[in-house]
Amino acid sequence: MAPPTPPRPRRWWALAAVVACLLLIGLDTTTVFLALPELMVTLPASAGQLQGVFVGYLLAFGLLMVPLGALADRLGRRRVLLAGLLVLGLGAVGAALADSVTALLVARVTMGVGAAVVMPTAMAMLPVLFPPEERVRAFAVASAAVSLGLCLGPLVAGALLQRYWWGSVFLVDPPIVVVAALLVAVLFPESRAARGGPAGDGGSRLSRPVLVLALVYLLMNGFLFVLTPYLDGVGSARGLSAGLRLLPLVGALLVGGGLGERLGARVGPRAPAVAGAVLVAAGLALFAAAGTATTAARVTVGLVAVGAGLGAMLTSAMRAATAERPDELLGVVRFTTAVRQVAGAVGVLLAGTVLTLAYRADSTALGAHLGVALRRAEEAGPAGAELRAAARLAYVSGLHAAALVGVGLALLAAAVAATGRFGPPAGGRDPAAREPAPAGAERPA
Repeated sequence: MAPPTPPRPRRWWALAAVVACLLLIGLDTTTVFLALPELMVTLPASAGQLQGVFVGYLLAFGLLMVPLGALADRLGRRRVLLAGLLVLGLGAVGAALADSVTALLVARVTMGVGAAVVMPTAMAMLPVLFPPEERVRAFAVASAAVSLGLCLGPLVAGALLQRYWWGSVFLVDPPIVVVAALLVAVLFPESRAARGGPAGDGGSRLSRPVLVLALVYLLMNGFLFVLTPYLDGVGSARGLSAGLRLLPLVGALLVGGGLGERLGARVGPRAPAVAGAVLVAAGLALFAAAGTATTAARVTVGLVAVGAGLGAMLTSAMRAATAERPDELLGVVRFTTAVRQVAGAVGVLLAGTVLTLAYRADSTALGAHLGVALRRAEEAGPAGAELRAAARLAYVSGLHAAALVGVGLALLAAAVAATGRFGPPAGGRDPAAREPAPAGAERPA
């Protein structure tokens, strides 16, 4: 027997706790990328270690999300969510205070474990808090929280980096963790999945839409990994200005997602997914021809094209994935989110490896990566200007190679979406309008 939903005012306040939890996830997606250029210069780290800082978080998040979410369904979501928030907050503090790349890597993995608990458990509370007629609205608000975090991330990180050290970007998390934990402790009822019932781990199937979702996050994370050093280390954007330079990408991603959702409702998800992938390929092609003196306008055009294309692919592929198993919405969301995090890790590894190989192959290269070269140029004083220019040219060569690989992957995504079964036919019932299924039969703690 499902526990009664909380009184109306109380459950909408409880939704604020879910929003705070998911806002953390959105912020952590973009803030750390902006700190990469300073990390490259400040920490004595190899290219592989720098990739590990990003990959460790994403792999811990992606690989542990489904099992830890299912564990919370069985042990009690409220108490496990509080534990996950504590782990995430401690990991963020550890990352802010890290004085070596090893310490930072351990802290980021800890944050990934916390995120793997927080996101699925917070989402699983929505069917507990809200009756069927209010769940679609609640899920929409929760999804908007992640998007808000994506938008605020570059601005918040840029403003902090303008005045403080790179570790300050991680100190955004602890205050939000404290607020979220207090709201969860006061407003969330304890809940579990009934014995023998599904625990939100259904819908785990690698279909074409899920493969496109994976390619979206592979492209997005790989692109961000090579982009921010280009804007900061090669270009002139610093601190808040670097955050502002990323806003066209994030804004276009949200707009492209909205347009993809509307077009998908009319003609089905295939067309916007294919169009979005082609647009991503076109945007990346612009970066494959970028130089050290490329105008801001041209960079912005490329960012808008990539962002809008990724947004259209994301919403279209998600529509198609949920349409295939609408009665297991929570399980599909958990599985696809896990796949996306793992794909993001692959994207960072792939783009970083291609970039590093091309950088080292360039005859003007200095050091293992751009950060080492800029640090040596700074130590050289006035004589370092020539070294700095050579390192920037070598980095652009790596950017070109990584962008061309991205073009190929975007065209692969277009081919995957264009062939075979991909979501419901045009005019089919919108899966978003269906009642989101709870994570199994609920029972009081």
